[in-house]
Amino acid sequence: YLGIILLNLSWIAAGFSNAYRLKRKCIVSNELVEMCNLIAIELEFSVNETGKIIKRLCSEPSLSHLDFLNSFDFENIHIKTELDDEDNERLNFLFKNIGKTDISSMLNLIESFKQNMIISKKKYENYYKNHSRLYIAFGIFGSLAVTLVLI
Repeated sequence: YLGIILLNLSWIAAGFSNAYRLKRKCIVSNELVEMCNLIAIELEFSVNETGKIIKRLCSEPSLSHLDFLNSFDFENIHIKTELDDEDNERLNFLFKNIGKTDISSMLNLIESFKQNMIISKKKYENYYKNHSRLYIAFGIFGSLAVTLVLI
């Protein structure tokens, strides 16, 4: 019976894990929008170089889920987050081009990325709202189905 219980717990954990993965996409997309706001403020008012701005963002508590900021390398920019590949490509494009033009062009680039992320954030939030409980239910009912089959 212990094996069945462990199998049930693993199915339930898989359901909760998938729901958490969806929630994490919402959190990361929200923090990317916040990151855009912070970068724009820094560029408009302090006109620091982008390297200093990125280092300052690392210590920002509201961006704690953006792990790529801690190990950011300007020479080899390849950022991978929990988001879809399309959003990761946009993020890589942003960081590859930031600091290479004048401030108004950088602000336009940041604003464009921010608008795309707002759209993606809504998409992730809608998907989370519609599917998170479904993943949890599949985990629970899947474990019950396995129990019925094995008993």
